[in-house]
Amino acid sequence: MDSNSSNTPATAERPDSAVIDASIKVPVLFFLYAAAAWLVTASVLGFIAAAQLVQPAFLADYAWTTHGRIVPLARNALIYGWGFNAAFAVLIWMVARLCRTPAPKWGTTLVGGLFWNVGIKLGLTGIIIGQSTGHVLLEMPGYAAAVMFVSYGIIGAGVAIIFSRRREGSMFASQWYGLTALFWFPWLFTIAQYTLVFGSMRGTAQAVASAWYGHNIYALFLGPIALGALYYLIPKRVGRPITNYPLAQIGFWSFVFFGSFGGLATLVGSPVPAWVQTVGVSSNFMLLIPLFAIAVNLGGALLGGTKAGGSGPALKFFKLSLVSFIIVGLLTVVLSLPSFSHTIGLTFVGEALDILHWYAFVSFAFFGAIYFMLPRLIVQPWPSGALITAHFWATVAGTIIVISSLFLAGFAQGAALNDIENYATFADVMGAFSGYLVALAFGYLTLLVGSLAFFVNVVMAIYQACFSKSTASADTVFGSPAAMEVNS
Repeated sequence: MDSNSSNTPATAERPDSAVIDASIKVPVLFFLYAAAAWLVTASVLGFIAAAQLVQPAFLADYAWTTHGRIVPLARNALIYGWGFNAAFAVLIWMVARLCRTPAPKWGTTLVGGLFWNVGIKLGLTGIIIGQSTGHVLLEMPGYAAAVMFVSYGIIGAGVAIIFSRRREGSMFASQWYGLTALFWFPWLFTIAQYTLVFGSMRGTAQAVASAWYGHNIYALFLGPIALGALYYLIPKRVGRPITNYPLAQIGFWSFVFFGSFGGLATLVGSPVPAWVQTVGVSSNFMLLIPLFAIAVNLGGALLGGTKAGGSGPALKFFKLSLVSFIIVGLLTVVLSLPSFSHTIGLTFVGEALDILHWYAFVSFAFFGAIYFMLPRLIVQPWPSGALITAHFWATVAGTIIVISSLFLAGFAQGAALNDIENYATFADVMGAFSGYLVALAFGYLTLLVGSLAFFVNVVMAIYQACFSKSTASADTVFGSPAAMEVNS
């Protein structure tokens, strides 16, 4: 199994899970609250951006609510707000549990988390008032980036201290992915800021660096932490070890190496050197190696799991996350082919793949991890089963609608752009896919409903933890595995 069971008896050398959870409870709950709040914010902004594609005059009377500012606001709120806060919470809890050691002091990590979110607010404010840098996922001004960089260092140092004091000698696949992602991001962020924001890189080199950074936010940070969560929690949830565990090492190294260059495939057809485009396409094809290894590891564990672990919100999200990972991996390979990329390049298909990466795979993995770990942190079930059900179905339905609409709109857009005889004007091209944009707005509205349900449940759970004391242990409240970690 990827990790030792949380039911391992406590010893003098190995503190029990209650002691470990208590040492990280405050910062993890803060990150979860911040993540849920930013998710609602991103969903609202995403809906506004989609509605403006249908009705361009919607909220267009003021400069700070125009489409050109709403889109980067939504993107940064989703990635740096929801994604990073959720990743911090999952990573801190996972590392502490796997290392079987309490965190030394939680105050410093909490301060880092507070300043991380202050940095995001400063950055979004800069975008609103017109100080955007114009680079995807680097739109926030330099002063906000500096605050985020320092606060990330504080958070990362706290995780590194926990790992340095580990009492468990073995390292698991979860730690490979999580800890390497922790150290990769500062490197990515520093290079991107130096070359694109503060540096003098221009021309095609700027396009290459931008594509490299934008893709590696997923491939070298959010994606690895999501995979680490799946490797750690799926075995715990289904009561079965990882299948063919030696494949995990092959999957890890091939994913982080080839995945880091896959973003260059988005430049196919653009005025960059042909070898850059070839590297991107070839790397995406090589991603079939980790795709196979990870599917065998995690799929085997899921298919062979016990009936007792076959239900519950956490496992449902884990299954969908794994399926999404496989689907987006295969689609990335197929759509990298020049025969497709020349048609769908610079269309909504690219955004559809981003949503598959960021939301269907990464966010679903984080949702599952949060549904598993938050009740154990507060030692109480989730307050509302109805809100969990609403969140699950609204999120799944909304994700399917958004991704399907973007794919259909993208292919229709690409076909129209390449058929100048029948689509001679911009209005003709718009008419070819405008109907799908109505469905896109409805999809984002559905996602907003799910995000609100999730946020309310998280707030209720934290309130419950603050004002309702439990004398039981997590192992008593939740069996191994717990079928439904919620009050009905």
